[in-house]
Amino acid sequence: MNNRQTENILEIRDLKVVYETDTETVHAINGVSFDLKAGETLGLVGETGAGKTTTALSILRLLPQDIGKIVDGSISFCGEDMLRLKEPEMRKIRGDKISMIFQDPMTSLNPVNTVGDQIRESLMLHNSEGRSKAEIEKKVDEMLEMVGIPKERKKEYPHQFSGGMKQRIVIAIALACDPTLVVADEPTTALDVTIQAQVLAMMRELKDRLNMAMILITHDLGVVAETCDKVAVMYAGEIIESGTMEDIFGASRHHPYTEGLFGSIPNLEEDTDRLKPINGLMPDPTNLPTGCKFHPRCPHATERCASEQPEPVCFGTHVIACHLANGGVKADG
Repeated sequence: MNNRQTENILEIRDLKVVYETDTETVHAINGVSFDLKAGETLGLVGETGAGKTTTALSILRLLPQDIGKIVDGSISFCGEDMLRLKEPEMRKIRGDKISMIFQDPMTSLNPVNTVGDQIRESLMLHNSEGRSKAEIEKKVDEMLEMVGIPKERKKEYPHQFSGGMKQRIVIAIALACDPTLVVADEPTTALDVTIQAQVLAMMRELKDRLNMAMILITHDLGVVAETCDKVAVMYAGEIIESGTMEDIFGASRHHPYTEGLFGSIPNLEEDTDRLKPINGLMPDPTNLPTGCKFHPRCPHATERCASEQPEPVCFGTHVIACHLANGGVKADG
């Protein structure tokens, strides 16, 4: 077990993804790299359009057909080269070894099937252990009870459940086959604050109990603070800052974009009634700026920022891709 804890189960190196149409090319992911160990939770943070969901879909090879393409880089999962696997092999991994929790339970659940049927379908599709019908039924009951829903309700339909309970059912389906890795894409966005806290607490408990690795995609640093072990901040398809929770929330230096994200969080202790938004908009991914992609919005930008791509600089486990990050060690390419 100790050996497994120290080895990476997921390794992404220099991932580049584009969406191509007849008229334009969207540069969605521009050289993303990160690792994940068993039992770890990585928070992928950034504004809408930063590339978080595209990164997740790339891992599962679920990019839109014909237009979404991985043009460079590698994805290794448990030693397997994911980009070389044929589609039948990928179907065996999806929902079994790697599961995804989507942000809207209304579109994730089939309205004409009972919730029990939908958990059962996942178990039957990935029945590598050769479970009998009785064993599968027992597992359905266990999964519902695990997420706090009485097993007697397995014959009910999605419309008979509240939003928070629907999301619990989606989580039960995702965890039914005991995955090694769960990708959660804004799993609490559609929920009110009270239910969001309950669902996050449940996900933390289940992750620890089952020793799963998790990638949590969110724009909310508060959610990250409650849930994650490591953080990667994304901007315009790049990871511009990464580190442990202590690095991101405790360090005195940050990438200016990360500082902007912290400044956008309401602070009840400050004597102000205004938030501090990040000026400007995410750049057009069909026409990305030269140099640092954040420089058009950065209050500290220099001429060098506009012309030269910053190299990642390390401060121990804390990595910042910014020309102003002085005093660190150049990261390995």
